[in-house]
Amino acid sequence: MGLRLFFLLCVLASFFAGWVVGTIPSPEKAFWAGIASLGIIVLVGIFAYRKTSKQILSFLSRPQMTHFLSWATDLLDPLYEGTVRLYRDREEASRKLKEAMSRFSAVMDHMEEGVVVTDLKGKILLVNRAFFRFFKVEGDVRGESFGLLARKTGINDLIEDVLQNHRSVQKEVTFSETTPARTWSLVGTTARGSGETDVFGIFLLFDLTDIRQLERIRKDFVANVSHEIRTPLTSIRGFAEALHDGGINDPKTAREFSGIILSHAERLGNIVSDLLHLSELETGKAVMRYGSVSLSRQIAHIRDVYADHARKKGIRFTVQLPEETLTYETDEGKMDLVLGNLVDNALKYTPEGGEVFFGGWKEGDAIVFEVRDSGVGIPRTEVDRIFERFYRVDRARSREMGGTGLGLSIVRHILEILQGTVRVTSSPGQGSTFLVRVPSREPAPSGIPAGSK
Repeated sequence: MGLRLFFLLCVLASFFAGWVVGTIPSPEKAFWAGIASLGIIVLVGIFAYRKTSKQILSFLSRPQMTHFLSWATDLLDPLYEGTVRLYRDREEASRKLKEAMSRFSAVMDHMEEGVVVTDLKGKILLVNRAFFRFFKVEGDVRGESFGLLARKTGINDLIEDVLQNHRSVQKEVTFSETTPARTWSLVGTTARGSGETDVFGIFLLFDLTDIRQLERIRKDFVANVSHEIRTPLTSIRGFAEALHDGGINDPKTAREFSGIILSHAERLGNIVSDLLHLSELETGKAVMRYGSVSLSRQIAHIRDVYADHARKKGIRFTVQLPEETLTYETDEGKMDLVLGNLVDNALKYTPEGGEVFFGGWKEGDAIVFEVRDSGVGIPRTEVDRIFERFYRVDRARSREMGGTGLGLSIVRHILEILQGTVRVTSSPGQGSTFLVRVPSREPAPSGIPAGSK
């Protein structure tokens, strides 16, 4: 009965809509016809929804369906909860994996050693940041041949040996194409992954340049200090034995020999004193006493100390004082030692008739000193080594002129503490120029701007 009534209403509504539209002027007929049709459709939809929903609810209300829905809920709830838990576990595992990979990448990129992982064909699978510093390459190198990239380093045979014979190998090579030459140690081995065929090569690159240089300096130091101490000791012993064997009975001989013994004893004392200076500077035990220093007075003091020595050698010693009154904050005693060593060396290695210039001035926030001579000069290949302990360009000439061979090493260490620099330009036969630059204010501790408290 309800369905028949519904259709009867629809027919009456259609006729009513047609009559209404017929009474409306022609331009508005289309619009109102659409409205009438839409109303009919809405009525049909409402009736159909109510009818269908009642049927569905009636079906679901049956006892059999109630039991079925209860059973389905009991079955699906654990499945749903398990799915959610699995999803969350996967998300957590993914997060932990990303964190582990991030830590691994951070460790790899902060290693000083170069790391290379390849397959058994030598194709690169993984490198760290240090690798690019070792091989001076850029861009993505994954998939490229490690042996091809390393062809100029002399380690290709090691790479092949590791990958072909599956054994651990170590080799040290000196790569002379860089300036200065670098010494590398390459360690290679193979590792097995999860599968039988999952084998890859691992190579570690160590830069041994600084270590080998320190070893050379240590060996040179031991050899040099032994020689520098043995030489005066041998002379002292020889002349002491001569005096003991009767030379002391001859006043002239005794005076001459005792003078030689005294001279060598003073040299030994100077060596010990300079070694103690170096030890304090290198271990950070040197006490720095900063204060305001007059630049003119300091330069004049160095001039007065060495003027007589220059005159006796027949060297023209020119000193330039600053035109204005300048002061700077430094350790006056340590700077006197720096400037004195440089002027003393200039006078030692300048022949008679030569010239030595010494002056100082302010340049921005720095005080600059220049010591220039017309002496024998220094070969270009030796310039970087003259600040090493006991290093001498010409050992025979240096021994004749005296000195300990430690002066320039002391200069370098003092300037490092003062946060200053020294630059050398020299050519054999053309003389040498030393430019020293130090802050005009007391250097602040590391990380604290000068002048701040």
